[in-house]
Amino acid sequence: MAEEFYKNARAYDIAFQDRDFDVECDFMEWCVNKHGKAGKDKMKNKSFIELASGPARHAREMVKRGWQSTALDLSPSMVAFAASEAKRENIKMNTIVGDMAKFNTRKKYTLAATLMESISHLTTNEQMISHFKSIAKCLAPGGVYVLEATHPMFFFPDDEANTWTCKADDLEVEVTFGMPSDKYNSVTQVWDVTTRMRIWEGNNPVRVEQQVSPVRWYLAQEMKALVELSGAFDKYWIYGSSYYIPPQELDDTEDSDAMVFVMRKK
Repeated sequence: MAEEFYKNARAYDIAFQDRDFDVECDFMEWCVNKHGKAGKDKMKNKSFIELASGPARHAREMVKRGWQSTALDLSPSMVAFAASEAKRENIKMNTIVGDMAKFNTRKKYTLAATLMESISHLTTNEQMISHFKSIAKCLAPGGVYVLEATHPMFFFPDDEANTWTCKADDLEVEVTFGMPSDKYNSVTQVWDVTTRMRIWEGNNPVRVEQQVSPVRWYLAQEMKALVELSGAFDKYWIYGSSYYIPPQELDDTEDSDAMVFVMRKK
């Protein structure tokens, strides 16, 4: 991870502000009610941990819904920004600097989630299995894990760069994610993905930040195999979006815009 890139935490937050965080939190609560078995008081003892949380918008929203929330991210800059945003919103949220591939928490959670396709930063089977086992250790029995991954139809990126622009207050951010020239290793299934941010802040000159990161997009069958191989969960369900309640099963139509695994701890 390039910490220098993630030091632009506010710009990163603005770049992804267009997601419907309320709806995604509705979906996670639905998952707990539908699939969780964390005791009769599962919605009274509401505790949530967001992995690879970035600015922790989901964790912050869950606090506002009465959940005790924790945000975990590998970047100290992101964790500091998330904590400052929680303070600005006058909410109480725990933060942890940690690696989602392998971590420990003292607290047991009713719900855990890795969202916004952040799981793609785990590029080996060993990392993924370690991740699943770490999740299971931090969940209460019958707790639920929501994992949002890239839909397999997007395994091969477009022939054109994916670029968009967002603005808030005095800051404008143009993001480019993925370039046609990015290299792919067919043996490891890893892409070297270029991410570039062009940042305009007030009257300051444009600032350009760029990094190349290894990314792996998982196919449905291999993800199922890794979940089962981990032995961490007693049952799982696969949905095609986190925007619909009840959600439909994953398929290869345009109605599925993501690959969402919902897992329940033994």
